[in-house]
Amino acid sequence: MSGLKELQTLDFGFSNIRAVPDDVYCPLINLQTLNLTRNRIRDVNKIGFGTRKPNPECSGGLDVRHLDLSYNEIKFLKDDSDVTKLKRLQVLLMQYNDISEISGGALGGLVSLRVFNLSGNRLESLPDGLFSSSRELREIHLQNNAITELAKGIFHRLEQLLVLDLSGNQLTSNHVDDGTFIGLIRLIVLNLSHNALTRIHAKTFKDLFFLQILDLRNNSIQYVQDNAFLPLYNLHTLNLAENRLHNIESHLFNGLFVLSKLTLSGNMIVTIDPQAFRNCSDLKELDLSSNAIEEVPEALRELSFLKTLDLGENKISGFRNGSFKGLSQLTGLRLIDNDIGNLTKGMFWDLTSLQVLNLAKNKVQQIERGTFDMNTQLEAIRLDANFLVDINGVFSTLQSLLWLNLSENHLVWFDYAFVPLNVKWLDIHGNFIESLGNYYKIQDELHIRTLDASHNRITDISPLSIPNSVELLFINNNFITNVHPNTFYDKTNLARVDMYANQIEKLDINALRLKHVPDNKTLPEFYLGGNPFHCDCSMDWLGMINNMTGRQYPRVMDLENVMCRLTYSRGSTLVPTTETKSSDYLCKYETHCFTVCHCCDFDACDCEMTCPPNCSCYHDQSWTTNIVECSNRKSNQIPRRIPMDANEVYLDGNYLKELQNHVFIGRKNMRVLYVNNSRVESIQNRTFNGLNALQILHLEDNELHALMGYEFEHLFHLRELYLQNNKISYIGNMTLLPLRSLEILRLDNNRLVTFPVWQLTLNTYLVEVTLSNNQWSCKCKFLQELQTWISDNEQKVIDSGEISCVDSNSKPPYRRSIDINNTACSDYYSGSSVIQSLMVSHYWPMVVVTLSAFVLILFPLLLIFIFRDSLKVWVYSRYGVRIWNFKGAAGKNYEDREKLYDGYVCYSPKDEEFVLQSIVAELEHGSPSFQLCLHYRDLPQPSPYMQNTSPVVVEAAEASRRVILVLSRNFLQTEWSRFEFRQALHEALKGRIFKLVLVEEGSSLPEAELDPDLRPYLKTGARVRWGEKRFWERLRYAMPSGDRHHTKSTNYRSAITANGDLAPPAYSANVTGHDLDEANYSSATTATPSPKPSNRHHHPPPAEQNSRPNSEHIYSSIDSDYSTLERNSGRRQNGVLQRPGTWRPADSIVDSGGVQAYLV
Repeated sequence: MSGLKELQTLDFGFSNIRAVPDDVYCPLINLQTLNLTRNRIRDVNKIGFGTRKPNPECSGGLDVRHLDLSYNEIKFLKDDSDVTKLKRLQVLLMQYNDISEISGGALGGLVSLRVFNLSGNRLESLPDGLFSSSRELREIHLQNNAITELAKGIFHRLEQLLVLDLSGNQLTSNHVDDGTFIGLIRLIVLNLSHNALTRIHAKTFKDLFFLQILDLRNNSIQYVQDNAFLPLYNLHTLNLAENRLHNIESHLFNGLFVLSKLTLSGNMIVTIDPQAFRNCSDLKELDLSSNAIEEVPEALRELSFLKTLDLGENKISGFRNGSFKGLSQLTGLRLIDNDIGNLTKGMFWDLTSLQVLNLAKNKVQQIERGTFDMNTQLEAIRLDANFLVDINGVFSTLQSLLWLNLSENHLVWFDYAFVPLNVKWLDIHGNFIESLGNYYKIQDELHIRTLDASHNRITDISPLSIPNSVELLFINNNFITNVHPNTFYDKTNLARVDMYANQIEKLDINALRLKHVPDNKTLPEFYLGGNPFHCDCSMDWLGMINNMTGRQYPRVMDLENVMCRLTYSRGSTLVPTTETKSSDYLCKYETHCFTVCHCCDFDACDCEMTCPPNCSCYHDQSWTTNIVECSNRKSNQIPRRIPMDANEVYLDGNYLKELQNHVFIGRKNMRVLYVNNSRVESIQNRTFNGLNALQILHLEDNELHALMGYEFEHLFHLRELYLQNNKISYIGNMTLLPLRSLEILRLDNNRLVTFPVWQLTLNTYLVEVTLSNNQWSCKCKFLQELQTWISDNEQKVIDSGEISCVDSNSKPPYRRSIDINNTACSDYYSGSSVIQSLMVSHYWPMVVVTLSAFVLILFPLLLIFIFRDSLKVWVYSRYGVRIWNFKGAAGKNYEDREKLYDGYVCYSPKDEEFVLQSIVAELEHGSPSFQLCLHYRDLPQPSPYMQNTSPVVVEAAEASRRVILVLSRNFLQTEWSRFEFRQALHEALKGRIFKLVLVEEGSSLPEAELDPDLRPYLKTGARVRWGEKRFWERLRYAMPSGDRHHTKSTNYRSAITANGDLAPPAYSANVTGHDLDEANYSSATTATPSPKPSNRHHHPPPAEQNSRPNSEHIYSSIDSDYSTLERNSGRRQNGVLQRPGTWRPADSIVDSGGVQAYLV
């Protein structure tokens, strides 16, 4: 590195370095920052300063001020290490190594050290005198170790220390006592969360006069001595969530005069002394959620400056007028998941500044008119998951209301006059609404941009049913049968419409007609799948709507999932729309007269379309397709009045015996004719006269004996002729000669003997012919010509390997295979011989022995094949060996890769108790044990309307070695019904189908077999059924192989952001750690943390520790600077998800034009 004397920063990160040679840094006399992160260094003495002796010519590197050794494999930090030689070192980062032991003099001589990070290691104790030489320390990060004890006075004389993080350890109240923090007079941030503290002594914080943030959440604190927080008169954030407090006494918060945020959620609080908050009257955010409070605490009256109040997940059954007296500045009130009944006047009249109100998941049946008369600033209200039956007049005075959620109630009657005109977001899904009423015809005056009316009982949609301002419309899962023309014509802002899973059979194209969409604007997206469409001739637009160029019709995004029930089809009548042609859309008719036809009043009128008796006739929209279906009538004659314009006629399955002459005359447009399987014995002269356009003729499965030569005259355009399975023994030389357009000819399974097939050379367009199962002659002269022609046209004769000749001279006649590769004639084909008979007799014993041996070998192999799955599971459960593991071999590269989880479990929230107590309990604690990521336990659950959850699913699946679907009716009705969820799952499993494991409920699920998206996974994924024999052995066999000796120290919620991305590494020079960020800067309380891990020797990457978790209930509004409180709608109590929310479309919220977004 000579010549780099001015170099100040050297980065060796991510370089797989095990050791740095000595004297490497000699020329770098100005080196200030050295980065060795994410290498494989095991010894701190191998970083390049190891054997250096005092040498004036080699002084480079010793002035390093910032050294990063994080994410290596260092195990010990002893006295006189290379680090101690860096006397000017200010920042030492050693987080996420494997350090289990540190000496008291490990930091000896580092008098300038300001930041020291040892988080994410395996330390169990800190030695005495560790920081005695580093009196200038500002930050110490020791979180996520296994520290159980602290040496007495270890932080003594660290008067400059500002941040101390001891979270995620195993400290108890016996090790955090009166002398632990003595002398830390400048400490600003103290994090003791996720430890094992049970009590707080009165003098624990006696010297922390300047402490501003104290985090004590997720301990087991049951008792706090009076005046314990008295010295903390500068404290503004206190977090006591997830502890075991039962009562809040009057002296608990003495001295906290500037406290602005207090979190007490997740405790067992029953009572709060009326004087509890008298000394912290400046409080602005108070979280009392997830406790056992039965009434609104009287102590709240002291908090006149309070902005947000969270009383959710308690046992409050009601409150009186005046319960919120004195809270005139309150902007956000959260009362979700209580037992609150009816609402009456006066209850909220004291909350004159209230902007966001959350009353979801209560027992509200009725709201008295005038209840919100004094709350004129309300902008967002949640009343979902209650028992409301009528909202008429309730919200009429709330002119500032922008966000209203009334979903999952018992509403039957709805009219847009019930909601204020300024509402931009309205959710009424999951009710019993039968019609979207608009009595006053105010669709032009409404400002609704997002409307969710799904999962109701709506039957009819018209232009009045939908506001003209709507952008996102969800009316799926209703009973809609009729969509009026021009329903969406005036909806110029429309971006997406979900109409799937309704009862629409007929849909006029004008029902989807739009005003012309400019070229610079995306066409609206419609979803129509899951409707029982009857695709007659009026629906022919459906298959080509996405190809229309006029920009007056939307794009149907799920066209591949739209199924068509065809009016008529010779095959399946239920087909995907993408596989249909315009000629498949047919209407039935009895009689039809074109406007240019003037003889319809007379009997003999050729231009009148009249369907023959006992037949069915169909036409398409343009009448270019005209089908006459007279099959299987058992009739002995052809109908006399087949429409002249018929182009497909089906007469199969009758008893016609003989086809009369001129019977089809005049049908000049007929292209397809079926007369197969009708016992036809003969065809008269000129039977097909006049069928000049005929292209396909089916005469198979009849009893024809001979074709004389006149049958197919003038059929110049015939391309396909089917004569198989007859009794034809003679074909005249002129029979096939007129068929100059013939491409396909089937003559197999007849009685032809000497028909000169080489005459077919004259049919120059012939590409396919079948000749097998006839009685071809074995006479040498004929056979040689036959062999030669077949050999020359082997690609045309598709059954050339099955053609044989019959030796009529043998008794009985003997059939011999024809060798087309040997065109030389021999006695083999002329007759049988005595020698041949002897040879046959000689080989019989060998044939019998060979067949017997074959059967003996085949039978065991067949048994093994039939019971191969049970055999594989048995061998694995007994010996731990996987046999015939083809799926495993295909995914070997993926198996060998390090994954965060062994399995990602997708399930319905309604099945969570079963999943946790049965499947997850067995897999996580059984032998072998697996590390699982549960969709509702470990993943972040953002608001279902405001964020896209699809990336979370994809990221979770990518981080797991298996994707486990708990397949039940609840799963099909909830998770699988979400388009975004299915799309994310398809993306996650693309090319990785070996990862899929399906755990099916005990009863059969026919609806799963019928689901077009799920059916491929049922065929290719590993399937186990609950309750079947050897269920657990089969499930473990489907799980990945190999031992994984690490445990999950944090849940996946921290590792994945709400957008589904892994959080990037981050370091803050001021305050670091996600726990600190969350406590200091979050405007709302955090979600209930996961249970504290028992093993803390391994820790997540910095993305999990330094990324700030999403606030789960943030309200943001226009021109307002406030925040309120929210929880994920699926609240977890006692390990069971309570009242899971209904699926919401991932892209339901469009932020445009100042629309407010509320994650409530």
